[in-house]
Amino acid sequence: MSEWLSFKISIQTIKDYWKITLILSILFMAMAAIYAGMYPNIKDVMEEMMEQGYAETFSAFKGSEDMASYVGFLNIELYQIFWMLILGILIGFIAASIISKEIESKTIDIFMANPVSRKQIIFEKFIGFIPMILIINFTTLIVVYGVTIAINEEINFGNLLLTHLVSIPYFLAVTSIGLLISVLIDEKMKASIVMIAVIVGMFIFESISVMTPDYESLGYISLTHYFNPYDTLKLGNVDFVGLVVLCVVIIECMLFTMFIFERKDINVS
Repeated sequence: MSEWLSFKISIQTIKDYWKITLILSILFMAMAAIYAGMYPNIKDVMEEMMEQGYAETFSAFKGSEDMASYVGFLNIELYQIFWMLILGILIGFIAASIISKEIESKTIDIFMANPVSRKQIIFEKFIGFIPMILIINFTTLIVVYGVTIAINEEINFGNLLLTHLVSIPYFLAVTSIGLLISVLIDEKMKASIVMIAVIVGMFIFESISVMTPDYESLGYISLTHYFNPYDTLKLGNVDFVGLVVLCVVIIECMLFTMFIFERKDINVS
């Protein structure tokens, strides 16, 4: 039990990824500042586009009918595209290499030589990934709110905070799927590419389900179906059923990952 509570692997994981965490934090802070800051200059254009019926062009995104407003604009440009898709891809890309790179480079034997179970390795790698998600998440939140005040626009801070809090299970679910792929595929680049395909595929399925009611059921196999930043950002609504689904995905993926890794034949020579 004392070994499980030491979190040595988690701490090392945090150290291994601190540069990536810093880079991604700066990147998304910059993107948040750019998109929030540019709204006053394109507000009239956005309103004109909506009057001319261009909302249908963005019908793949939830909340597209309100994209002329500040919150609606942030929802489409920042949260639907850069947050859910781009950041999801980046986090998934990294997570999918977290075990596979250790196996490919033969450094997994360092862990195997210590008195830790394979389950603990998976568990601590997952825990070590959480600070990255939290830091990127809340630094971006601070920038969005700061720029909103600076440009004299309005956004409900409670809704903004809730949006970022609700996004944590989404990114943890992405991480858990990435870990699963990481133990299934030993080559880190191949594992990461597969993960990108999974994230993009889920995003496409959800977009199709939103645009075409006949294919609404496609959205159920997508993580993005269970996280709607517009409803939370605009109205403060939270899809609690969606949160439960995301938590179930995290637990099932982690258990399945541990099960596979426990029985995986790993050549450490």
